[in-house]
Amino acid sequence: MLDAYDAPRMKPMLQLCAALFAVGALGSAPVHAQAPPGLREAINSAIDRGVDFLLLRQNRDGSWGDDLEEDVPHFDRHTACTALVVYTLRKHKLPADHPALRRAAAYLEQRFPTHTYTTSTQLLAFTALDPLAHKKRIQQLAEQLISWQVGATGTWGYPEHGGVPHDLSNTQYAVLGLRAAHHAGVEAPKKLWLELVEGVLKHQESNERDRKGPKSGEVLAAGFRYRPLPGEEVTGSMTAAGVAVLGIAKECLGKALDPSAGRQIERAQQLGIAWLEREFTVEGNPHGPGAWHHYYLYGVERVAALCGLERIAGRDWYHEGAAQLVREQADNGSWSSGARVAWPAQPLTNANTCFALLFLMKATGPSSGGDTSTPADTYVAEESANEVWIRASGRSKLTVWMSGLSARAAKRLGVDEGAALEQVRVVRAELWLDGQLDQTVQADPQRPWKGQRLAAQHAFASDGAHVVQLRVFFQRPESGADGELLELRSAELEVVARDVFKPWMLDYAAAEGANKFRATNVRVQASSELSSLSSGARAFDGLQSLAWRFKPDDPAPTLTAEFEKPVRVQSLSFSHANASPLELNHDARITQLALRFNKSSEEQLLTWGGEPLEKLVYQLEKPLVLRTLTVRVVAFEGGAVNPRVSGLAEIEAR
Repeated sequence: MLDAYDAPRMKPMLQLCAALFAVGALGSAPVHAQAPPGLREAINSAIDRGVDFLLLRQNRDGSWGDDLEEDVPHFDRHTACTALVVYTLRKHKLPADHPALRRAAAYLEQRFPTHTYTTSTQLLAFTALDPLAHKKRIQQLAEQLISWQVGATGTWGYPEHGGVPHDLSNTQYAVLGLRAAHHAGVEAPKKLWLELVEGVLKHQESNERDRKGPKSGEVLAAGFRYRPLPGEEVTGSMTAAGVAVLGIAKECLGKALDPSAGRQIERAQQLGIAWLEREFTVEGNPHGPGAWHHYYLYGVERVAALCGLERIAGRDWYHEGAAQLVREQADNGSWSSGARVAWPAQPLTNANTCFALLFLMKATGPSSGGDTSTPADTYVAEESANEVWIRASGRSKLTVWMSGLSARAAKRLGVDEGAALEQVRVVRAELWLDGQLDQTVQADPQRPWKGQRLAAQHAFASDGAHVVQLRVFFQRPESGADGELLELRSAELEVVARDVFKPWMLDYAAAEGANKFRATNVRVQASSELSSLSSGARAFDGLQSLAWRFKPDDPAPTLTAEFEKPVRVQSLSFSHANASPLELNHDARITQLALRFNKSSEEQLLTWGGEPLEKLVYQLEKPLVLRTLTVRVVAFEGGAVNPRVSGLAEIEAR
């Protein structure tokens, strides 16, 4: 199903995506001055489009889904990907008060992680957002990671699933999290780092492959394994992880690192880098599953930053990798690892987009400069046929201004085209929005237009497409100050409102904690299920990223939920299956629902209006104890990809 969501054929929110990509979106990507000019521009464009993909894929509750097909018991699906996206957007220098990050922060604050990956990525996210504001949370997360280090190995695994062995991937992310905490002033004990080094070195091969050194039997290259087991494959992603982890341990130990251990780390890193040089490629994950291609490339970026490598195997690792990522980027700005597979997990579109962007932005290296301003799209209507030329810039707030006049307009005004700026007198400008007068900007007709920025600003109430036009009233040169005015109009310019913040967004971010259905087991029966990813249980799993969807031929799509413990409810809320701006018009949208409570045969008919991402809330006249709930889809409409399919992301009770 999600492969279809990624298709550029979609027309969500009145052609939101198409209009967005057409105008170039964010303009704040880093410029890589040493890249060939064509590649430099391609990199910046790829970063902009990737960031916009992530912003458009944020769910109504502020989260991002992980795209995993199966329910993995040792993986926390609720926060890991969201935290990774937050870290990525902050590395792009998106302001921490941007609506997307405010919503995501509120979502993360409500959910304390229970696994290594999620704890680590939350550390990355909160330290990137504001380490002072989140100091207590950072301390708690760091202490949790420290307590989870497996003493006998010095590494990390799955704390709630002791039967699942520790591994270098969990360890890498634990160390990345502790490094972030270290830079935020939260220190891990020296013993942790020393035990880590000892444990990680056991993941490095002794190596039988390359014995061509100056001395007989000398090992010149040695990669790292996922687990320190005989016969375990050495891979590019794990070798990059091993080299990076050792570098971070050295960095965090600082002067506390004794010379002997320092030499041991440096030798192991040299061997690991030599292995990466021998096997270097940007087209896959050397000797490992292709599913982790982008994960590997981000690992290469980390190694290069931590070890100060400008080249690997004499090759420009960054420009080669960047060119490969530019080629691999999908039309909608994302990166994926392939067709859907349960394990190794694919396509992991959100996570792989983060890995690709973190590589392109050289995220591990030191940052320079502060946050960018809030991203703004730019629109231009300056064709020769237009009398008044205008430009517009913004997303949630749009500024529209007069940028020039055509030769035809100058002629109508009776002024010389080349001297129009000095000769034209403007009385006022009107901003028209969607065919209605929005506001008037007064000018000073005693002064020439030159130096007067005729600009109007509009704050949008919701996301969506709009049409703007400037109507400018000029003083005729021959008529004097009190004479008839000449009205000239700009073209009607299509713009897209985005990133509009609404109060319900923060409420939705905290909604799972208030959902009474989460306090009991729910047995769900569905009249039909589109696929294993769309089971009826998805409507009660607390995840907006997964939804129940019914089959196209279902004549009466219905969900029946039985609660193990009776639930006392005052209100019920329902969320559409289409949970993000990128998906808004993918499936059909439910317009009417019918509800039945317990054993009653009476149905309550609900009509669904409002904005597409808002929930339908049914307020009961008085509290009701629910044992069973039956929800029937009565009517639905729309759906650019699946017009006969719809469903529910979540059903919640308060």
